[in-house]
Amino acid sequence: MLPVKTTTLYMLFFLITSFCDAQTKKIDNLLTRLKKTETKYERLNTILTICEEYQSLNRDTLYNLALEAKLLAASQPDKEKKGLAATALSNAYMQWGWIDSALAVLEPMLTNEKNYSESTYFKMQRSNAMIYGSRAEYEKALSILFPALNGAEKWKDTLNIAAISNSIGSVSLARGKPDEALLWIQKAAALSIGNDKYKPVLAAAYTNAANAYLQKGDLDSSNHYIELAVTLCRVTENLFILATALRLQVNILTIKKKFAEAELALKEMITTRKLTRGTNFFVEDNIQLADFYANTGQLDKAIEFCLSMLKTGNVYDTASAQFPILTNDPKLRLEFTMALAKYYKQGNRLKEYQETLEQILLLKDSLYEANSAQAIAESETKYEVQKKENTILQQKYSLQKNRFLLSGSIALLVMTMIISYFIFRDYRRKQKIKMNIALAEEQAKAEIYVQKAEEKERMRIAADLHDNIGAYASAIRTDVDKIAQGNPRHATNNLRNLQQHSQEIMNSLRDTIWVLNKENITITGISDRIKDYVNKLRPSYENVQFSIEEDITNDIRVNSQTALNIFRIVQETIHNSLKHSNASNVNITVQSSATTTVTINDNGKGMDKLHQNKNGNGFINMQARAAESKLNLFVNSVTDAGTSVRIELPTTN
Repeated sequence: MLPVKTTTLYMLFFLITSFCDAQTKKIDNLLTRLKKTETKYERLNTILTICEEYQSLNRDTLYNLALEAKLLAASQPDKEKKGLAATALSNAYMQWGWIDSALAVLEPMLTNEKNYSESTYFKMQRSNAMIYGSRAEYEKALSILFPALNGAEKWKDTLNIAAISNSIGSVSLARGKPDEALLWIQKAAALSIGNDKYKPVLAAAYTNAANAYLQKGDLDSSNHYIELAVTLCRVTENLFILATALRLQVNILTIKKKFAEAELALKEMITTRKLTRGTNFFVEDNIQLADFYANTGQLDKAIEFCLSMLKTGNVYDTASAQFPILTNDPKLRLEFTMALAKYYKQGNRLKEYQETLEQILLLKDSLYEANSAQAIAESETKYEVQKKENTILQQKYSLQKNRFLLSGSIALLVMTMIISYFIFRDYRRKQKIKMNIALAEEQAKAEIYVQKAEEKERMRIAADLHDNIGAYASAIRTDVDKIAQGNPRHATNNLRNLQQHSQEIMNSLRDTIWVLNKENITITGISDRIKDYVNKLRPSYENVQFSIEEDITNDIRVNSQTALNIFRIVQETIHNSLKHSNASNVNITVQSSATTTVTINDNGKGMDKLHQNKNGNGFINMQARAAESKLNLFVNSVTDAGTSVRIELPTTN
């Protein structure tokens, strides 16, 4: 906060406001509600609501509440609350005239609009723009307002559209363009009429309209709109806009020579401004009132008013039921006394004028004594400045001395650079040799890796040929055996099967290429391939009952190599069941939900009698395929009770 001088006026104001209501009814109700809040979250929300009334708040109250809001918001995860708290503190700084501080608080919060709702972000942008407007950076202000207006129109945020349009009108007025301003002001007013929520915007628009017409010289239109504005400001209890409207009304009434009405408006303006700035009685406003009296033929009233502002006394004396205005501060007394001297001279009251001049000299002496400490501080500052100048002279002398060493240093530097160049060139030559050696080694390693990859691919193709084509080859052999037995009743069917399985060998090769050309395959796609494969085997194994069950609620995708490995393991398992186990039932279950598994069960002899095949190509290939795709492969076999093979895909988080 600003340091507050212990002046009579401040103490008087403190005493007065301790006994009377210095806020609007709306603010008083909110402050009462604030006292009843129970949680930090409720208190933060209430404070932010109060700070929305910043144009009517006592600036001490606003500043303290905004600081508390900033602290409370810092402990909350809600980023929008942090933005609103920053806006409140920025408005408080503006009330004190700290423009740079207002920008420093607000601008960093505008870097990410995703932190806020659209309405809040547009409101923050408008506040930021008006800060720039307050220091006459109108182009900067408009460069913020127009994009904000476009955003508000996109989201159909009527309240912000009206408020931003009125702000653009304010900037146009400040640039001396009343006609341009009226276009924006009329847009804001048209959007605000008929909606109680928009009355504060409408009051500001009427005030700007009055100002625009006053600039154009249209006194009647200006007077019409200022009367609307003053009436509406009293309803909305916006004290800042009310004071602004009253100041315009004073100017209009003075031009129209309605001095009595102008005096009333001026007094109301001063009273209104006192409510929002409780730490200062605004000497300039009081002197403006005195000047108004003097300039409107009421010189005695101007003198009487200044004398009433020059009373002194004990500000701590509370015995009296009344609280007179006391002015003990020499600086404040000097301003009123100088105005009083001007009025005495204007009224040709030379004796009083002479006495007043003597009082002015005494007050200036008092100010001189009061400022003696400042004079000492200034002397100390001059001493420090002189000391720094001496240091600079010493530095210049040292610099002059060092110049004599500069030439030798440059020559040494040049020689060092030349030597460094030759050393560096030799270093680069050696590094190039090392690089060539390293490249040769890398090339040799690459060739080894290629050979290994080729070998791995060769082994994979061999496994595919064994698993896929081997199954069909076994079926062909079975059909050939049946034909060789010379049973003419089955010869035709066996020849047809023989032809079909021969064709399937070709189809299988094509299927392998097709699967490998796909990037991803679903579990349903794998299941369909298994069905197709089993259906093609059924005619050759009429004595075997095949069944396929699906339970797929999560149809995940796997890469083509994994899909092929699953399919080949299933093929090899079915092939083993048909070839070695003498199974009469082969059951296949495809399940995919939280986990994904493929299970093949048969009722054959079990693997104990077939252990000799565990080291065969089929079983080894099954394990290799599972390891390659990181599949979990479980084999469970019970003698004379069948074999179960389960393929489980690893779960992914």
